[in-house]
Amino acid sequence: MRYKITLSYDGSGFCGWQSQKSGGSIQDAVEFALEKLTGIKTRVTASGRTDAGVHALAQVAHFDIEKDLTEKTVIGGLNAYLPRSVRVLAAERANDNFDARKSAKRKTYMYLMYRGSELPVLSGRALCIGDNVNVDAMRDAARFLAGTHDFKTFMASGGGAKTSVRTVYDTRFEDDKFFVKFYITANGFLYNMVRIIVAQLLKIGKGGNIDMRELIALCDRNNAKELAPPDGLYLYDVKYE
Repeated sequence: MRYKITLSYDGSGFCGWQSQKSGGSIQDAVEFALEKLTGIKTRVTASGRTDAGVHALAQVAHFDIEKDLTEKTVIGGLNAYLPRSVRVLAAERANDNFDARKSAKRKTYMYLMYRGSELPVLSGRALCIGDNVNVDAMRDAARFLAGTHDFKTFMASGGGAKTSVRTVYDTRFEDDKFFVKFYITANGFLYNMVRIIVAQLLKIGKGGNIDMRELIALCDRNNAKELAPPDGLYLYDVKYE
């Protein structure tokens, strides 16, 4: 039987979602909790691999196990064995052809920033950008990301993607004069793609003379070497229809 779960986590203390030989991944924590709950060692597959320090508001994953588990049992049981930084929000029985990674149609990431002085309470969870950032300029530049493009300029090495072509459906900013939230929705993301994009948008917001259309067309990471910290990056939503 296949189960679908939705998780939220603070990625600050983890090496990312994907299991590593050294341990310390979110996947390890979830699989440990599942084994403690069911007594069966079980593989858990997520919609995507969030990197070290990256958070999730709604990561989706699935697992197969020959046990009849209720939603309440999965949520309560897993949360009882998970660290407080990882929570299961929802659980349901899924069709056997559902695949948390392969069935995903679009994903949304949010990058959280804030103005003013650096605040310890937001350390590791949002990026301090000071006061002199032109969000309107960032918004104008981000709109050129929409569409189907070769995003090689915004792909770090080591990701292993077969193609760097992706379709960005939407970008938007929310700005309440303290928090600045950047949202980007696409059919998939390349390794470090959002963090590289955010780094370029911040350069534009701080007065940099950068043409986003030209950056895309160049298909060359050497023209976008900066990488925004993982602190403010959140997997925000995953859609399957």
